[in-house]
Amino acid sequence: MINLSLIQSDSFGFEVLEADTGVVALKLMPELGGKISSLRDLRTGREWLWRNPRLAYQHGPGGSSYVTVADTGGWDECFPTVAACAYPSAPWAGASLPDHGELWGQPAWLEVTQAPGTARLRTVWHGVVLPFTFERSITLTDGSAVVLFEYRVTNNGEAPLQFIWSAHPLLNIEPGMRLLVPTGARFNRETTIPAGGLAPSSGLHFPLGVRNGTRDVDLSILPDAGAGVALKLWSDPLPEGWASLLAADGELRLRWEVDRLPQLGIWFNLGAWAGDGGSRYYNLGLEPCLGAQDSLTEAVSRGKLFETLAPAGSRDWSLEVELIG
Repeated sequence: MINLSLIQSDSFGFEVLEADTGVVALKLMPELGGKISSLRDLRTGREWLWRNPRLAYQHGPGGSSYVTVADTGGWDECFPTVAACAYPSAPWAGASLPDHGELWGQPAWLEVTQAPGTARLRTVWHGVVLPFTFERSITLTDGSAVVLFEYRVTNNGEAPLQFIWSAHPLLNIEPGMRLLVPTGARFNRETTIPAGGLAPSSGLHFPLGVRNGTRDVDLSILPDAGAGVALKLWSDPLPEGWASLLAADGELRLRWEVDRLPQLGIWFNLGAWAGDGGSRYYNLGLEPCLGAQDSLTEAVSRGKLFETLAPAGSRDWSLEVELIG
């Protein structure tokens, strides 16, 4: 039987829904944009999601900065953009879209349903700037290490709605972990810190290295935080829908249907950046996505990779997360 409990966080005062399959434990914070704050393998005790050691959980009212308010780690959903931008097309042309999208800054409506051996955690958001409904359902199965994520977005407006989407799990990493992606996957460079560490902007493939001064950093086997590099990549449509991060005592594997969810974003922060100006973070974002990253405006005008929903139209996709012990 799935163990479910809704508790009040002693530290921060927000409700946390805890779900436990006997193999995997998950924590969800509906008040904070439906953030998943923990994904833990109970067999090894490994926590797979990174937690910002300096930023407290807090509400993010309209106009707040994601970096200063909500970059607490865990798993967020970025929709209808990743980077802040102005909506590119009529009738909402010029409307301001916040960094990391519209979802993180509002409470998510939560519905929990149980059936024999399963539990379903459904969260729903409604657009403020744009007229949409975004739904995410997380299904857990008793005794299973697989967590199923199912998504649906609906256009509630009277004009076509353009969007990109990215899952945004920040993973808790350590030196020596191995990153695996499909053979033949080709990536595009979005951001590099320090600038100039990776000259090509497209056609990139693994094994992949970046340069920091005189040091070459292999991104296939994660270095320690002393590497001092950060890099955001997003893929062309993939030949296969999967990605994996291997540790000494386990593996986090993502799987999806590539015809429904064609791309993958990767954010490496290997001791190069922190939003609060303190010691630099050490984490990895392994991010199945739809569309060119990170700005919807640039995805429409330059990347030509984005999704369009007709009025009253819907789009759905899904992905599986498996913790392999």
